[in-house]
Amino acid sequence: MNNLLILLIVIFVYFLILIILSKKNILKKYNISFYGPALLIRTLKGIEWLKKISNKKKFWKAFGSFGIVFCFIMMLFMILILIFQTWTVIGFSPEQIEALPGIEFGLVIPGINPILPLDYIFYILIALIIAVVVHEFSHGILTFVSGLKVKSLGILYLIIPLGAFCEPDEEKLRKTKISKRMRIYAAGPTSNFTVVLISLLFFSFIFMSAVQPIEGAHIFYVIDDSPADKIGLSTGSVITDIDNNKITNLSDFYNEMYDKNAGDLINIGYINHGIESKSNIILDNKYVYTKNESDMNLSFLGVGFNPYGGYISILKNPFINDFPNGLILLYALPFFGYMAGYNPISSPFTDALEINGPLGILPSNIFWGIVNTLYWIFWLNLAVGLFNVLPIIPLDGGFLFNDALKKLIEKINIADEKKDKIVKNISTFISLLILIIVLFPWIIKYI
Repeated sequence: MNNLLILLIVIFVYFLILIILSKKNILKKYNISFYGPALLIRTLKGIEWLKKISNKKKFWKAFGSFGIVFCFIMMLFMILILIFQTWTVIGFSPEQIEALPGIEFGLVIPGINPILPLDYIFYILIALIIAVVVHEFSHGILTFVSGLKVKSLGILYLIIPLGAFCEPDEEKLRKTKISKRMRIYAAGPTSNFTVVLISLLFFSFIFMSAVQPIEGAHIFYVIDDSPADKIGLSTGSVITDIDNNKITNLSDFYNEMYDKNAGDLINIGYINHGIESKSNIILDNKYVYTKNESDMNLSFLGVGFNPYGGYISILKNPFINDFPNGLILLYALPFFGYMAGYNPISSPFTDALEINGPLGILPSNIFWGIVNTLYWIFWLNLAVGLFNVLPIIPLDGGFLFNDALKKLIEKINIADEKKDKIVKNISTFISLLILIIVLFPWIIKYI
């Protein structure tokens, strides 16, 4: 509710400023107009550049034709996921429905959407700009390849940039061949998926391949007022030795602690925020924390551990290591960051990682800045691509579905007016149905 209140205040201030600017004719002066609640900022700059890129017509036609097939495959994939999601939510208990994410999770607004924290706003804005520019410029390139005119380029803006846009000659677009039109629609999502693949290859096979967890037991959490807390251990710290016996993994830690009792004094070596330290520590009684009789007099340090190596190995090659769960894990990192406070490519967890090989010459903050930029480019392009293939008008998937339906209906021997009416009715019905399915978790939460 707090996030929703903040969002409403931001929207109110935004529209108040726009009304003032509109009344003073400042928006008109800079060729800015309203598009519903959003703003259209038009320009002719960049059109000639798109024309030059579109000269490789054979390549772009092949790209667009491949995109049509690929977009329909991804459309089917998304529909199946949405049906599975809806079926799952229908079976939820009232308590589970109450715990469903709120509407703020559907907004691409850092700071409002909990999985897009303000800490990442620099990466998110770069990724969002790349996603929308690549998407719309691809439409423009295929428009030129199809021999049509692009009237203007620009940005669609609502508090934050919602997307770039390429404005074709709508009349000529409607009259052109269906195959040409479908290539134009498919180009946007296909370009986003291409960026997904490129950024993922750089992220996993170049940058994450240079990363290695520091040897030791990696701490995930520390209990307040426990012995570990008293010496300053925290999330992301690494225990490297106990009583001068080296700890290389969790098994070593448990072996060293096996014969320790409550009240024992141990010497513990650890790395905390990149600094190596050693401390003497008196182990506590586990019973004090659990109140379980079976824990009486058992030694207790007060830490929970992180299976860090497993996560890193998956991020190094999500296509092979635990496929397809590896790819799901990769996409789910922002959700882990929100729910469990765990994101292995962000501080404090990156403090417990070493950068090896040629990339080791990069300063740590620059290396992880590049890694996070690549990750969010991957994440947001995938989100934009998947959303746009949904068969909902005015999304690209909706127009693709509409044209595919026209192609099928053409074979029926009835009047053209009836064909158009059938296509329109079916497309509208499918659009509304898919939209309801997309919104269903929020609908059921708030009713």
